[in-house]
Amino acid sequence: MNQTKFAFQEALHSSFDAVFANWRFFLPLMIGLSVISFIMYFAVSLTIGSNSLSQIATIIINSVIAFALFKISFNFLDRHQFDRKDLFGPGELLLKYIGASLLFWIMVYLGLMLLVVPGIYVLLTYGFYGLVMVDKKLGPIDALKRSAEITKGSKRSLFVLGLKFYFGLLVINIFLAILVLSPFVILGALGILLQGMRLLSFSDMMPVLIPVVIFVVFLAVALLDAIIVIPAYALTFASIYRVLEPRPSDAVETALIQMQDGDGENTAIDPVLSDSTDDKSAEKTL
Repeated sequence: MNQTKFAFQEALHSSFDAVFANWRFFLPLMIGLSVISFIMYFAVSLTIGSNSLSQIATIIINSVIAFALFKISFNFLDRHQFDRKDLFGPGELLLKYIGASLLFWIMVYLGLMLLVVPGIYVLLTYGFYGLVMVDKKLGPIDALKRSAEITKGSKRSLFVLGLKFYFGLLVINIFLAILVLSPFVILGALGILLQGMRLLSFSDMMPVLIPVVIFVVFLAVALLDAIIVIPAYALTFASIYRVLEPRPSDAVETALIQMQDGDGENTAIDPVLSDSTDDKSAEKTL
């Protein structure tokens, strides 16, 4: 069976280019979403205290953010524009999305408990449920079924793609950590030099400085992830979904409805897939 291959690097590069080019759009949006999510998470953790309930709260918060980012991604892929309008609507669909997320992750956790492999299978088979819901406004069960349909025959390619996703995320975070840490390394070297010149007692400051540096680096990387990396990955994920579930252009959809022959039967025409991005960030190769 032919496997679907994805132009992951091209899609990822195009997504980062789009996020950087529209940083004025993403900066306030992602800072706002991050602050709200942190407040909600810590409020739930302090109020409830249960680890299981905290995990459920985390899934709900992440679901709300993913829902908004997927709507933004589809607006860009299908209409070449970023739009904050109606990010969390309709409310009924958002609630269904949260329910589907809870169901999906319960399935994943149960699968991982059964020797890991079933959990990976669930991820590969049903992982596009959220994009299907946002794109087609389907309910949770129908979205899970549709995700299984569009990923059929592409499990191996999706598994490789998943490894690239997580490896890429690891590399990006290491790079960001080094980037953020470099000024502190320079200051540390300067402090050691001053201590050698007996102008500063640098060793006495180490117990205080190390925790502060770790906190600042962690916070800076988390913010950069939220503002740049997460939106770019959401856009890349949506691009991959568009390969599995192409969207016919509006012109072709209209032609399919209007073009009829003299007997009143539809005339068959070849569907043309819309180029969702100018640089065709994702492509399907058999």
